[in-house]
Amino acid sequence: MKYKFNSIFANDIESYITLRCSLGNKEDTYARRLHSFDKFCLEHYPDDMLLTQPMAESWCTLRANEKENTLQFRTNILRGFSKYVASIGKEAYIIPEGFAGKNVSFMPYLYTDSEMESFFYGADNLPPHPLSVYREFIIPVLFRLIYCCGLRPQEVRLLKLQDVNLNTGVLHITDSKRNKDRNVIMSADMCDLCRQYDNLMKARLPERDFFFQNPNGGAYSARWIQQQFFKCWKFAGISFDSCRRPRVYDWRHNFATRIITKWIHDEKDVSLLLPYLSTYMGHSSLEYTAYYIHLVPEHYHLSALADWNCSQEVPGYED
Repeated sequence: MKYKFNSIFANDIESYITLRCSLGNKEDTYARRLHSFDKFCLEHYPDDMLLTQPMAESWCTLRANEKENTLQFRTNILRGFSKYVASIGKEAYIIPEGFAGKNVSFMPYLYTDSEMESFFYGADNLPPHPLSVYREFIIPVLFRLIYCCGLRPQEVRLLKLQDVNLNTGVLHITDSKRNKDRNVIMSADMCDLCRQYDNLMKARLPERDFFFQNPNGGAYSARWIQQQFFKCWKFAGISFDSCRRPRVYDWRHNFATRIITKWIHDEKDVSLLLPYLSTYMGHSSLEYTAYYIHLVPEHYHLSALADWNCSQEVPGYED
């Protein structure tokens, strides 16, 4: 396990994380937050032997510069752990539902055609950098792959060379969200671009394991990709308001909404096609894909082309 726990709850935390992982959850999702809780207990409640109400409520307090959704997530992690502790016969205070308030609805950033053209102009012309070797080859392909295939950023970041079939154009996505594997088919143009990139990198990193490999070994970090994301915008001469900034993940949202928009323009039956999109994107439930229908009329003003009533109750999410 990546993190070391030292509080009175150390053994229970490790057992709980093992349980969550056995259910298909990612270790880091729980370990990182509970490691922070572990340190909090050592610092503020070193003599407490039980998970008490003051301890839980103090932990579940909004911090400076913290978003409400982050607090909500931290609180849910602690609530789950508290329920686990109680289930194994130990006394623990369970923070009530709604203690940290309701989730704030999240609205993805949907790019205009002009913004997309500007971004990829920036990506294609990003100059070499001695501290980011080969980025001029990697960035144009990496971001196109996220957008053109609707992939989660971590799926592209952790894509192994052995899982990219450049003969068939099939990407095998392994160990993704909820430990689900799936195959994703690239378009012919995207596959051709990946072949060109692969030929370039074979000469420079012949022993690489990852399709987008850090020259120092291993996959690139999520932070590095985010840094390059904003450098592409900057190089393209575009800046954003601090309250409304795009994220790398928004390429996935744009992939889905633009496909649904095209179906509507082509007068296709969206309800019949939606399950195919859901499977392609690796959603665990069709309602997650239906969420994108809710975004389309607001941003593309196409409400006359479809009945949107079925989407009005679908909550915001990130899957």
